[in-house]
Amino acid sequence: MVIKRLSAALMAVALWGGAAIAQTTPAPAPAAAPAPEPPKPDPTGPFGGSITGIVTLTSDYRFRGISQSKNDPAIQGGLTYEVPLPFIGFAPVSIYGGFWGSSINFSPDVDESIELDMVAGVKFKFLQEKLVLDLGWIGYRYPGSMKSAHLAYDEFGGSLSYDFGFATLAGQVRYSPNFVAHSGDAWYKQAMLTVPLDFIKISEKVSFKMFGGIGHQAVQRNARFANPDYWEWQIGLVATIYGVDFGVTYVDTDISKRRCNGGGFNYCAPRAIFSISKSF
Repeated sequence: MVIKRLSAALMAVALWGGAAIAQTTPAPAPAAAPAPEPPKPDPTGPFGGSITGIVTLTSDYRFRGISQSKNDPAIQGGLTYEVPLPFIGFAPVSIYGGFWGSSINFSPDVDESIELDMVAGVKFKFLQEKLVLDLGWIGYRYPGSMKSAHLAYDEFGGSLSYDFGFATLAGQVRYSPNFVAHSGDAWYKQAMLTVPLDFIKISEKVSFKMFGGIGHQAVQRNARFANPDYWEWQIGLVATIYGVDFGVTYVDTDISKRRCNGGGFNYCAPRAIFSISKSF
């Protein structure tokens, strides 16, 4: 049975996975005041919260390195609502909830066509929001799929990221007490590095960044999961042009074709994936 996921995006991302606010250093004598922080976005929801969304068209939906769409294109989208908790004084803290969905196509077919993920959690932001701790829950659901396939499962865990300015380093750990297809306890661990390419200057409306990551999936009952414990990795480039993200990502795993999804499938093989996303 194929492994499934939330991502993303990415995805991103996974989305593996926080924005930071830069601050200049005061000059020697006479001392200069730090540069003002960029303005916060106006609240778009009740209680001073913000609603954000994303829509993505991708040439292949890969979750933790394994295709969820038989190497075919997929359309994806999601909404998240995040609200700050002003009564907590030691650091900026917010809670969030939302959902994300994607078209899917498994092999063998179990009457599935949609993956719908529900998310909820809390974020702690330190050091002028450069350091972000995100603790949360993800519920993976597959409306209309055969009940005997036991696709639905839950994950709990968190991520920690730090924005150094020249790069952002992030890591995440996820645990499922009953992974997909009743395959038992499962752990996923990933590290990700994102580097803005600020030296490429074309226009104020155009920017570039590179990212790369490596992750490991371990499952208690591999026979039920239909894959061995495995490593997956990715490297990619994103060009943001007038608010639209154009991405290309190379993904791969160490699962052989002989063992992929029970054997004989190329859904775990290396592949270049192209995507177009718009956030709002």
